[in-house]
Amino acid sequence: MEKPDIQTSELNGIRQEIDSIDEQIVELLCARFAASEKVRLAKTADLVSGAMPYRPGREAVILRRLVEVAAGRVPLAVIERIWRTVMSASVLAQADVSIVTIAEVMNDHRYRQAIDLFASLVPVRKATSLKAALASLAEGEQGLVVVPMKLDWLSVLEQAHDSKPARVVAVLAAGSDKPGRSLAVLGHATSEPTGEDETLLVTTGKLPRDFVPKPIWHLKLADDVYLTSVPGYLDLAEQPLVSLKGNIGLGLKIAGRYPSAVEGNKP
Repeated sequence: MEKPDIQTSELNGIRQEIDSIDEQIVELLCARFAASEKVRLAKTADLVSGAMPYRPGREAVILRRLVEVAAGRVPLAVIERIWRTVMSASVLAQADVSIVTIAEVMNDHRYRQAIDLFASLVPVRKATSLKAALASLAEGEQGLVVVPMKLDWLSVLEQAHDSKPARVVAVLAAGSDKPGRSLAVLGHATSEPTGEDETLLVTTGKLPRDFVPKPIWHLKLADDVYLTSVPGYLDLAEQPLVSLKGNIGLGLKIAGRYPSAVEGNKP
């Protein structure tokens, strides 16, 4: 009778260990979704009224904490892929959230990859034009619009004269560190500080060269319309922005406040 190969025996033992771990992961996912269901039930009144269940700040805090727990033992891309999928499933369990975009985004594989990572299970629908995509935001609060940052989406939003205008709730890098290649995620999601945030400023001219904090990036959106991303969860009524309000020609506005990207995936 032949003796079993030692290496084969060891491999079988390791595979059994992996199978056991996989089963434990599934059990933990079941517990995770059961907890998410409790959240959904607790928020029933808000969801019936059409509130947006997606909370970019909460997701960012979760991802940063898990990256810290992993301490480099699990690749960042794996953590982000798994938990963004889990979180998008939880959002969909609470409301029929969808993403609307345009042909330019649908036809660009880097844009599509960025959206897939951001909310892999959320259905994506193509609008006939930028104006049509942004108009979908007026249909209710449970939708998101994703458009290239470089397009003049701001003037379209301002022309709509909505009583509750949408804001930039996230920025997707789309495989490039150039702001012109990034994607703006617009919607009515609740904005909340996370400790690592960015504020998107709109001005009719460039910020002073000595402005502090130092801007992360600038982008000319249209004639005399500039977008500037600055670090921090800033308010027009507080420093350092309040000192700029006296400059009437600057036309300072805030287009959105959102969490900075998880470390290693920043635009």
